[in-house]
Amino acid sequence: MIRAVLDTNVLLAALRSRQGASFEIISRYRQGEFSLLVSNTVLSEYDEVLKREGPSFGITTAIVNRYLDALCAGADAFPTSSFWKPSLPDADDEAFAQLALEAKVGYLVTFNQRHFPAERLPAVKVVSPKEFLHVLQSIVP
Repeated sequence: MIRAVLDTNVLLAALRSRQGASFEIISRYRQGEFSLLVSNTVLSEYDEVLKREGPSFGITTAIVNRYLDALCAGADAFPTSSFWKPSLPDADDEAFAQLALEAKVGYLVTFNQRHFPAERLPAVKVVSPKEFLHVLQSIVP
C-alpha cells in the first residue's frame, strides 16, 4: 500500500474546489487507495491553516473540524521524535518533512516542491498533487 504525507496546501485546495487533483486525491484516500500518515504537529498545522484560510471561501470552523475528523478516522498516526534538526527554507514545512522521513513514507505531496529539497529528503519522493494522482491512477485506474 502506498503511504503518503499530504501538505496542508493539498487539503486546502481540495476544500476550495471539487475540481482538480487535490480533491481527487482526498476522494481516493477515502476509498482506501493509499495510507495517509499524520502526526500531532502535522494535525496542528492542518487545523491552524484550514481554520485561518477557510472563512475566505466559505468554510466554517465546524466544517474544518468534521473534515479533519474524517481524515483522521482512516489515517495512520505516527509519533515523531524530538530529535529533528530544522533545515528547510520554510519552518512551517519541517513537520511534514520530519513525518515523511521518520515514517519512511513513499511520497510527500505538496504544491511547494521547491520547499522540500531532494538532498534533505533523499528517501522520499516529493511530488505535486497531479503527479501523485498519476501514481494512484497507475495502480488503481
